[in-house]
Amino acid sequence: MISIRWILSVLSIPFLWRPGTPLVRPNRIDWNPSLSPQTVQIKGRTIFYVVKGEGKPLLLIHGYGAGIWVWEKQIEILSHSYRVYALDLIGYGFSDRPKIDYTAEVYIHFVRDFMDGVGMKRATLIGNSMGGGIAWAMAALFPERVEKLILINCIPPDILDQVRNDSFRTLVAIKDIFLLPYLIIAGRSSNSVKLILQECVSDIKLITPEILNRQYQLSKIKGTTWVLYSTFKNAGGASKLKDCLSQIHQPTLLIWGEKDLIFPPSVGEGLHRIIKNSKIQIIKGSGHIPMWETPEEVNQVILDFLKE
Repeated sequence: MISIRWILSVLSIPFLWRPGTPLVRPNRIDWNPSLSPQTVQIKGRTIFYVVKGEGKPLLLIHGYGAGIWVWEKQIEILSHSYRVYALDLIGYGFSDRPKIDYTAEVYIHFVRDFMDGVGMKRATLIGNSMGGGIAWAMAALFPERVEKLILINCIPPDILDQVRNDSFRTLVAIKDIFLLPYLIIAGRSSNSVKLILQECVSDIKLITPEILNRQYQLSKIKGTTWVLYSTFKNAGGASKLKDCLSQIHQPTLLIWGEKDLIFPPSVGEGLHRIIKNSKIQIIKGSGHIPMWETPEEVNQVILDFLKE
């Protein structure tokens, strides 16, 4: 069913549209000044990332529309025992936004190339939402590169059939109408970004003006609309990776927010049944980004699993 608020957002596009802002990479990370911004060239594209700590490498992979900031409550504590990398995927955050087809294969091969670019031969991958989907595909297609998997409210192969939140279901409902999905994405306002962020958490009071502005400024960067649109248009292609799930042999932890409005816990239970060497931990009172919403509990679950 198409949400009324999203219809209204389309009608308001002529009044809200503004040209994209240029990509300007920061020289400091506001939410953690102890981190030093880094860049690496991956096939001619500048990719933004941070790294901290020493020990076995962990690679943190954010989800659709997000960026490094969703890991702000993990990087510090994990870096006490591990070498933690967190990156902005190609097309996101402060990384380049080339006008290419953003398919599942592009994201998967990009993460492998990023690991090569920073000299990371093998790592534990920790992914949220789309980042979790990239992580499990990496584990199946390039098993020699993945030591363990931690999948946090991750996408299943049949994304378009399983997704449940209003904003994404609206896009799915009108996906075959010429240009309409693009216009909806292009017409996002501060208010629509706020509504999407509120769909990601159980406690909407956590979406403060500061958090909203952080995400909204990233969404305004020139090229973002194409990245989000192309990724959405190609999302159905992930279904061909379904057989990959049964090929995963690495120790796998699924972490799932009990109140996820985007992918309910039944999605996580289904993945748990297919991935052989896996276990699942439900986080009570948390939504789609439990590592950000309820970090104390999630961090302890992650650390316990890494020590096994």
